[in-house]
Amino acid sequence: MIKRASYLFLLLICFPIGSFAQRKTIEILGADKLTSDPSIVNAQRLLGNVRLKYNDAYMHCDSAYIYPNQDAEAFSKVRIVQGDSINLRSDRLFFSNTNKVAQLRDHIVLKDKDMTLTTEQLDYNMETGIASYRTGGKITSKTNQNTLTSKIGHYDSSKEFFHFQKNVKLVNPEYQIASDTLKYSAVSGVAWFFGPTTIKSATTEIYCENGWYNTTTDKCQFNENARILSGSTVMKGDSIVYNGRTGFGEIFCNVYINDTTSQYTITGDYGWHNEGSGESMVTERAMMIQSFENDSLFLHADTLKAYNDSIKGQVIRAYRDVRFYKSDMQGRADSLTYADKDSLLTLYYNPIIWSDLSQISGDTMRLLMANGQLERLFVSNSAFIVSQVADSAFNQIKGRHLTGYFRSNALYKIRVEGNGQTIYYPSEEVGGTPRVLGVNKADCSDLEIRINNNRIEKISLQNRPSGALHPLSRSTADDRFLEGFKWLIDSRPLSVADLLTPATAK
Repeated sequence: MIKRASYLFLLLICFPIGSFAQRKTIEILGADKLTSDPSIVNAQRLLGNVRLKYNDAYMHCDSAYIYPNQDAEAFSKVRIVQGDSINLRSDRLFFSNTNKVAQLRDHIVLKDKDMTLTTEQLDYNMETGIASYRTGGKITSKTNQNTLTSKIGHYDSSKEFFHFQKNVKLVNPEYQIASDTLKYSAVSGVAWFFGPTTIKSATTEIYCENGWYNTTTDKCQFNENARILSGSTVMKGDSIVYNGRTGFGEIFCNVYINDTTSQYTITGDYGWHNEGSGESMVTERAMMIQSFENDSLFLHADTLKAYNDSIKGQVIRAYRDVRFYKSDMQGRADSLTYADKDSLLTLYYNPIIWSDLSQISGDTMRLLMANGQLERLFVSNSAFIVSQVADSAFNQIKGRHLTGYFRSNALYKIRVEGNGQTIYYPSEEVGGTPRVLGVNKADCSDLEIRINNNRIEKISLQNRPSGALHPLSRSTADDRFLEGFKWLIDSRPLSVADLLTPATAK
């Protein structure tokens, strides 16, 4: 879309009057009648088929006055021709030899090849080489179906520089550009936007308040409240740099990417997007926020990447030092994958999840979501659950696989399958402080845990359970800890701010 905008600027050309300043006299080439009556007007009066020349520009009109000071007026069917492409028409023209300004008025039409400029008033300063209109102008192109309108327009013919102001609008059947101020250099091929600017197409809307576009290289940059809306995705940043030829864009500082359909937001300080491959990446304080009905999941990693998968839909990958926070659940892992199509969050390499008093770990974890709600937790291989009862007493559950069940985003049931082992500390409340009664170690094939208000309410041992209750005084280390036990509470994120705290500081 941005690439097509270059067609407009390539159409713009010099106004033909620029060469008039090179000579100080107007040459009369012919007229049906030439009169002079100082008692009526102190000027030469030319009537019918008037033909004049000023330097290399030719003018035709029905009548004209040429004054002794070389001021000139032309009336009716005024036409200026320069070269083999420039054709300028108006109803009236006045040229002041004193201030070197040619004033064209009424029904002005300037044509150059495919470009047509129409306006009602056009002034050209021959000293500065600047042509201006202040009452509105329109530029059209039939080939590219472009129409540009603005309240004010200036053109510096010596520098080939255009300046449009107030209500600048470019309309094309495929896109529209609206801006407060637009400047363009025909020499460098660069256009600059100043003030609120919006670029719209059928699928994309771009907004910025400052930026530039190189029509030669198709590179552009949008600054100051820059944002891109594409479908259900909004991208924002302090600045957005985009290459129209490669489809590669970069976002710098205060990166914000929001998908209203999937209800997630990604933030950071640097990001890029490749239109061709559909890949995106955000890093430097990267954060993903997944919104639920009454809560949000905040996820941080060194790097977040997103791409489109034909089977899984949009996939987000998080790399290195992954941490997430939800009011009733927190976690850490080395890396993570989120598949939008099946709402599946997968944690890899030493993942840990904390839910209220419970710590859950394993080789790989998967969180399944449905309709914005947590639904299932799957832990594959070496599933381990730990909860602290007292200073040195920890309830522990271990097995091959684990499945957690959620209701209203709260964990209410856990099933452990294969090689189930438990260490459980029966306790009672004494003055608001738990007092441990003993330690119960048991083995079984499978087991089920019921949770109420984020606390273990019941443990059911299934399929050939065996075990014994020991007094603490007679228990050994083997009775109190299962193999692989680790209590990693110091690594638990306790707030959203903890997600961005360096690991060494937590």
